[in-house]
Amino acid sequence: MSSSVILAASEWGDTPAIPYCTFKTRVLGSWQDVTTDELFRNKKVVIFALPGAFTPTCSTKHLPGYEAKYNELKKYVDEVYCLSVNDSFVMNAWAKDQKIEKVKMIPDGNGDFTLGMKMLVNKEHLGFAQRTWRYSALVINGEVTKIFEEPGKNNSGMDKDPFEVSDADTMLKYLQEAK
Repeated sequence: MSSSVILAASEWGDTPAIPYCTFKTRVLGSWQDVTTDELFRNKKVVIFALPGAFTPTCSTKHLPGYEAKYNELKKYVDEVYCLSVNDSFVMNAWAKDQKIEKVKMIPDGNGDFTLGMKMLVNKEHLGFAQRTWRYSALVINGEVTKIFEEPGKNNSGMDKDPFEVSDADTMLKYLQEAK
């Protein structure tokens, strides 16, 4: 793991905060570093994390669900991010394949952010190595104020890749009721 990740409460103060790290992204053929500070400071965002680009549940339900509900979610938040422990080339190709135009893709290639969120799990039984556990979260100014973590998080692969609470409808309902 990169030394750029800070696992404790970050610059946002003493409250539980997302980890500070730098994402390596490719924009129009050039490398661009994007920090969590740029993505989350002074913003209200939804982030959802999924095990892998081009995988069945992620490609048929999770990402398309957030893309379909993007405009409704934007009534309550500044932005919607999709994160996976994949590199920027994979995330960009996946977004193109899925025709994603609204949700912003975040490549956590080294798993730094995911480790800091305590969501890094072993998926070696599938040949995936370390990946993120599936979840969605509401983040306000860098602080996780609500998280919907799928049940059964483990490192042994003894799960059926649950997709019950991190979907767009659950997050949208929460935002509507919290308003």
